[in-house]
Amino acid sequence: MALKVEAKGGKVGIQWDDGSDYHDVTKIYVRGGLEGIQFIKFEYVKAGKKVIGPIHGASGRGFTETFEINNLEKEYLLSIEGYYNASTGVIQCLQFITNKKTYDPIGYNEGARFTLSASRSKIIGFHGFADKYLNSLGAYFIKIPSIQSAIEGAKTTGKGFDDGGDYDGIRKVYVTTDGSAIRHVRFDYDKAGQVETRERGAKTGTQHEFTVNHPYEYITSVEGTYAHTQPYNCVVLTSLTFKTSKGRASPAIGKVTGSKFKLERQGDAIVGFHGRVGSCIDGIGVYYAPLPPSPPPPEKLQGQGGDGGDSWDDGAFKNVKKIYVGQGDVGIAAVKFEYETYTSEVILAERHGKETLLGYEEFSFSLP
Repeated sequence: MALKVEAKGGKVGIQWDDGSDYHDVTKIYVRGGLEGIQFIKFEYVKAGKKVIGPIHGASGRGFTETFEINNLEKEYLLSIEGYYNASTGVIQCLQFITNKKTYDPIGYNEGARFTLSASRSKIIGFHGFADKYLNSLGAYFIKIPSIQSAIEGAKTTGKGFDDGGDYDGIRKVYVTTDGSAIRHVRFDYDKAGQVETRERGAKTGTQHEFTVNHPYEYITSVEGTYAHTQPYNCVVLTSLTFKTSKGRASPAIGKVTGSKFKLERQGDAIVGFHGRVGSCIDGIGVYYAPLPPSPPPPEKLQGQGGDGGDSWDDGAFKNVKKIYVGQGDVGIAAVKFEYETYTSEVILAERHGKETLLGYEEFSFSLP
């Protein structure tokens, strides 16, 4: 069943809905003008045949651009970014992002910014509002199935394990090695913003950790080695190395000896693991899913108030958990903030302002 994402922009004009009974979007026509996007029109694929949708909006003076998505080369639409005028509600700019490329934007980067996206999903249909202009745009998404790799290392010894490939990404990896073999693995997966943990093997030896800055970073490659190793008298994994979409790599965990392997697929992220486990991790495989577009960077708003004193900047985090406000004789003496990072760690930032004898008032937020 398709996921319907709410239309972004003004909810004025005639409501329209192309539906979600399609397999892919194959062509998009967009006409822009001085006041914003005038109309949009889509061509879809259904049961291998092209379906031409109606025009949404109206044609005036302006320019039309056509965006073709090559479904034959397994290209599909992942997300749309754009801007709309908060006063008129008219869409000002649209940019289409597929698993193969990011197309040039059409229109003007002015107004309120929006994104139409869903984790590990592709767009198959659209809805929105229009009259003389395109006032809003929403989309229908369906999940893209993950692809299971073959197992590297032992393929028959031990017992099979399978975490599945229905996760949005990986937040943290734990690997335990005893110097000759990988004994234990644990994966903290992200699923709809919640952590789900899976672990296999015997936690005997030294544990190593590798943290991923999800959703801004994904594991894209697993390299390793395997060998017939004593005293286990069977083929086991001897080392593992993880690489990410940001170009980072973990140290080689374990002893790099034996046959080498690499689990990687161009343009994909690793979203799950499977393999074989006995007294050690005997073999390992992965699940691939399309590497999603990076979330837009946080928007930095100008500070309000006076410009005296020293400038400070805590940076950007996933959430604000608590705010501490220190009262002074003539106003606010100090503030400090407790944050949640993208790896679910909680940190208390430095105090900004002068310490106060009047104490702090604490404000806590209930986070999902």
